[in-house]
Amino acid sequence: MFLEFPEYPLLRTILLTTLVTTSLGIAAVVIALGRRAMKHRVLLHIPGPASPSFWAGNALEMFDAVTGFKYRDQVRKTFGTLSRFHGPFGDQILLISDPAALTAVLGKDRDIFEEAYWFIELFRHAVGPGLLCSTGAHHRKQRKLLNPSFSVSRLKAMVPLLHKITNELIDSFNEKIPDGRGEVEVLDPFGRVALEMIAQTGLGYTFESFKPEANKNEFTNSIKEFMSVVGKLQVFLPLFPLVSHWNAKFLRFIAACIPSADLHYIIKLSDITKGGLQRLFQAKKEMLARGDAAELMNQISEGKDIINTLMRENAESADEYKIEDDEIKAQMHALVAAATDTTSVSLARLAQVLAQHPEWQEKLRQELNEAVASRGEELGYDELFELPYLEAVTRETWRLYAPVTFVTRCARSDTTLPLLRPIQGVNPPQTSIFVPEGTNIIIDILGGNCEQSMWGPDADEWKPERWLAPLPDSVTDAHIPGVYSNLFTFLSGSRSCIGFKQAELEIKVVLSQILRNFRFSEAKTEVVWRLGPVITPSVNTPAGIKFGLPLVMERLQ
Repeated sequence: MFLEFPEYPLLRTILLTTLVTTSLGIAAVVIALGRRAMKHRVLLHIPGPASPSFWAGNALEMFDAVTGFKYRDQVRKTFGTLSRFHGPFGDQILLISDPAALTAVLGKDRDIFEEAYWFIELFRHAVGPGLLCSTGAHHRKQRKLLNPSFSVSRLKAMVPLLHKITNELIDSFNEKIPDGRGEVEVLDPFGRVALEMIAQTGLGYTFESFKPEANKNEFTNSIKEFMSVVGKLQVFLPLFPLVSHWNAKFLRFIAACIPSADLHYIIKLSDITKGGLQRLFQAKKEMLARGDAAELMNQISEGKDIINTLMRENAESADEYKIEDDEIKAQMHALVAAATDTTSVSLARLAQVLAQHPEWQEKLRQELNEAVASRGEELGYDELFELPYLEAVTRETWRLYAPVTFVTRCARSDTTLPLLRPIQGVNPPQTSIFVPEGTNIIIDILGGNCEQSMWGPDADEWKPERWLAPLPDSVTDAHIPGVYSNLFTFLSGSRSCIGFKQAELEIKVVLSQILRNFRFSEAKTEVVWRLGPVITPSVNTPAGIKFGLPLVMERLQ
């Protein structure tokens, strides 16, 4: 009889245990998928593309690095501002760019729509228990402690340091065009200046990014490359929660057995970054424990950097409001990884669009020259935020070319979302939608920022002049809850980008100097912007695809 091994009781026990465990596991998966399928039946009336595969759904097309932009745009044009697509294993996912629905998700219903489980688990393993992967009351506690680090008074104090770092960028560009004009790959220098700005103002530390030996620094390179490598794996990330609860050592063993160079590399990058930040954190902790004011003043940021501020706030808080050391280290990791990429690609995009629109480049250059001439020195915080052309160019670029084009959310309970536009193909017209618990949604930031019902028929065009006059009533009446300029670019509420004001300041400092020193024009090399956690420009080379943005730069007298 099956499994009868009276002479081998141990073997029989092992086989029975394996059979029962496997059967229970299969049954649990089948039941979970069945429950999900039953619950998601209420979404099946929402239009969307057909699924080419049960295993992958539309995920491969939706998140493809090269064609994902075009595919998502076609879905939006075909099915409207609310559509349904298929995720892995038959999951039903909503793609939303409807302004009313996004306003609810990011505004009044933000406690219902938390980060997707896969996102939380991924960053908990890769970065640590920081702001990116905390939820609910604990997320609010972490954010409350971080808020003073991004105050306007602290940002104003950082402006001279930002100008100093930008001068290093100017020197770097001058070295690249010894004859005064030439083609320059600008993404790498912008990445270096972004890294130095967040390192010095955020960590009170310098990577010495503009020195040749920086290329040999594992710590520096791991931070610069982390998000781009995550992007290569994003199609498979929704599967991560299925295994994230496993023992960390066992999970690393399984990862080592998977034949994926990118997966192995991201684990290596995470280990290097965590090790470097651990050493930096320990040094800061010991220095603060000594309480040496002179030692603090001798630091790059004079002790006013983000992490020093956070550690002081944490030390002075009541016990119930304190956070653990691992959480502070996770904030350090998230800070340098996220802030470096978003700022560098924003600078690269600004340089590209100004090269494509030389008339706006000249207007902005003239405005900056006149402002500096009247002040007699480099521009401070208030002056940088009062220049209309600089403000218009920055806002329009972040509207049309948000560095992060989508984020994910998951409904933690049943709810209903309002719609500005009725669901296409449904009769009678439906101006709200029931969203069952467990539904994953994609917040289409790009689609929301370019919604024609708000911005008009030219919504897909780069037109900074739209910010030099009062915005249309269709924009202001939408009451977008975003923290930045009636846009979804930096989200809103407790999960908005906490550092967006610092990023804006850094970008304006860099623009205020490079445009007075150089003129940008387009190079002949074709540039393709690749979809990922942060969009990134790339070029084709004989050795394959390489991240970069070549532009022609001319030194100005």
